[in-house]
This record gives sequence, C-alpha cells and structure tokens, in this order.
Amino acid sequence: MSRVGRFAAGATVITALAGGARPCEAHPRTLGTEALPLPPGDAAWERALLDQVTALLGSGRSSSARSLAEGELRRRGESPDGYSTLAVLLRVARSLEAGSLAPNLVPPTMPARRSGFEAVTLYGSTIAYGAAVGLWIDALATLEEPATAPWLPALGAAAGAVTAWAIDRRPAGAGLGSAMNAGLVAGTLVGAGLATELTSGRPWREVPLASSMMLAGATVGLGLGVALGLSLHPSPGAGAFVVSGSAWGTALGLVTGIATQSDRHIGIFALTGTVLGATAAMITADALQPTPAQSRWLDLGALGGGLLGLGLGLLLFESSSPPAARMAVTELGMIGGGVAGFMFGRR
Repeated sequence: MSRVGRFAAGATVITALAGGARPCEAHPRTLGTEALPLPPGDAAWERALLDQVTALLGSGRSSSARSLAEGELRRRGESPDGYSTLAVLLRVARSLEAGSLAPNLVPPTMPARRSGFEAVTLYGSTIAYGAAVGLWIDALATLEEPATAPWLPALGAAAGAVTAWAIDRRPAGAGLGSAMNAGLVAGTLVGAGLATELTSGRPWREVPLASSMMLAGATVGLGLGVALGLSLHPSPGAGAFVVSGSAWGTALGLVTGIATQSDRHIGIFALTGTVLGATAAMITADALQPTPAQSRWLDLGALGGGLLGLGLGLLLFESSSPPAARMAVTELGMIGGGVAGFMFGRR
C-alpha cells in the first residue's frame, strides 16, 4: 500500500475512535478480506487515543477504557507499570473498575525545612564552638595580652559563622540545628564535669587541662549531634528538650553534690546529672513530642521553682542545720516547676 494509502487508513481509524469506537478497535483488525495496517505512530494518533480513553473514563466506562489502554500498551510492548500517560490512565481505569482509588497509597511529602528559630540555633552553635576553639588555643599558649588574646576567639567565631552559612545554603533540614545545639551543650557539660572531677573541684587552677576536657566534650557532642540530626531527622522540639534535660540534670547533680557536702567530687555529681538528664530527655522525647516553646516553659518553670524552693528551704531550716534539707526543697522546687512549666506549655 502506498504512503498516501497508509495515512488515509490511519485517519479512518482515528475518526472511528473519536466517534466512540469500541475498545477492541484499537487493535489491528480485518475488514472483510483486507487487513488494515497498524495505526501510525504520530502525535495525532496519540492524542486521539488518549482522548478516547479519557472520554471513556469520564463517562463511567472504566472497563472499556482499561481494555483500550491495555490493548494499545500491549501493541507497543510497553509495561503497564510505567509512567507514560497511557500507563497512568490504565491504572486509574483499573482502580475505578475495582471501586477504589488505591486508598493505601500515601502522597509523597517534601522533607521539612528548618525554621528561623533553628537557623539562629545553628549559627549560635557553630559560632560558640569556633570561639571556644580560639579560647582553648589562648589557654594553651597562655596568651593574655589584650592585643593578641581576643583575635583567636574572634577568628574562631567567624569560621563558625562561615561553616553555618555553608551548611544552611540549601537550607538545612528541620531538626539539624537543634540536634547540633543539643550535642554541643550536653558534650560541653560532660567535659566540664570531667574537668572538675580531674582537678579536684578546682578547674580554674588548671586551665589548660580543664579547657581541653571541655573542648573535647563539646567536639564529641557536636559530632554526635550532626550524625543524629542527619540520620534520624529529629524534630526541633526534641533537640531543645535534650538541651533542657542536660542543663537541669546538671543543676540537680550539683545541688545533690552540695547537699552531700562532696566538694572534692562535685564534678562526678554534675557529670552524672548531665548524662541522666540528657538520656531521659532523648528516651521520652518521642513519646512526649515536645515543642521548642514547651522546653522554654520548662526552663522557666524549673528556674522559678528552684528559686522558690531555695527561699523556702532557707526559711524552714536554720543555717546551722545540714544543707541536705534545704537542697532537697530546692530540688523538689526545680522538678515541680519544670513539670508545671512543661504542662503549661501544652496549652
């Protein structure tokens, strides 16, 4: 058959489809004794076929639309599980024919991006760490001159700001800044506790050792925060909750050490409180689902409760009595105030 004849036959098939041809007419068929050629593979045929399938779906004839689409995909040798327009229409037709639109499918969601609060947290963490590195070098080199000592912390802070800018160019995902801040705070507190214990409660007398321990803790904590933030994608509230747990765990440890009059081993009490507070916060964060605002209310409540407990302890117990009773009231005030503040933040 000539080229003109083939195009004429193709136009005849397209006209039949547009006029409501049945699905089986999409396949090569025999009219009398003459076999019609395969439909032409041009844009006109594709548009006519898609219009026919769409019209069948719109009129509620999903079975006919499915048969037409299956036949054409079979002729092309294409997989019905692909993502061509016809394959997608086939899956819609199958779902309509089955009486549902795949209820088990969950639409994909874009990963959450950090908030403005987390951006501040991210920059604050890296700048503080950079400045700490500069101070550590100052301590090791015993730089005390006003003309030289401030430069290294300033350069470290600037390097931290550039690092945060590089991390946040995309911007960073939600939870990363809070996780970094939580790791930095918890690690620094652990390092401070170790430094205090190793220097017999007098870290200011051995500044190089104490600063090295604190920087080592901050480095390990910051690294863990980055790793957990990138792998587990914690919520911003979880990071803030761990910061609060670490800080108030340390405070409770210090108060307990004072109550037991263990001045030479006050560092081990602080270290234990930090570890227990951070661990408890990490374990319970998933169940409690705290928000950053709730953590701030917790901090405010614990501070107010601790001050109130300290005042009550001084009023109820004489100064000559052992400090255990006054410190116990202070601890109860901190715990009660923190719980009350957290619950108030849920409103």
